[in-house]
Amino acid sequence: MMAAKKFSKKIVVLGDPAVGKTSLIRRFVIDAFDDKYLTTIGAKIVKKQVALRSGGAKPDVDVTLMIWDIAGQKTLGNVKQAYYRGAEGAIIVCDMTRRETLMSMVDWIKTLKQVTGELPLVLLANKCDLMDQALFGEKEMQEVSNQLKSPFLITSAKDGRNVNDAFQNISSLLIDATG
Repeated sequence: MMAAKKFSKKIVVLGDPAVGKTSLIRRFVIDAFDDKYLTTIGAKIVKKQVALRSGGAKPDVDVTLMIWDIAGQKTLGNVKQAYYRGAEGAIIVCDMTRRETLMSMVDWIKTLKQVTGELPLVLLANKCDLMDQALFGEKEMQEVSNQLKSPFLITSAKDGRNVNDAFQNISSLLIDATG
């Protein structure tokens, strides 16, 4: 039996304030949710290992994700750009109950790519547990996904829907980009 290949990859999680970036990371890393909103100041870094098991001809891979939870405020642009350096992938998050957060995904990616160049992205429309309050849906996410040529998932940090899939997805894209 071959040992799994091991990689360590830095990803950044970006999006407007209060879209659920910290909650998504918390759900993924410790499988917990807290509905108290705490503003992220600067950046918070956590790590978690993701096992990619092919069950076929491709070797198994263990990816240690260094997850940078970056504050959503659009001020302090130069400081934030320093956090982007070295990022190999990104998760961009919007809030389904706030249409403007969908529109600003393009701006987050543009600013990120000015520092990193092209990199794997996964787009998340968070808070699908609040569908009765949603101001956009899968159709609009598909349009943004097509425009940015990046996959998307509809997620809920509250109930965990598609959260693990989102981090598995970015991990797979990172490994595919590695070659």
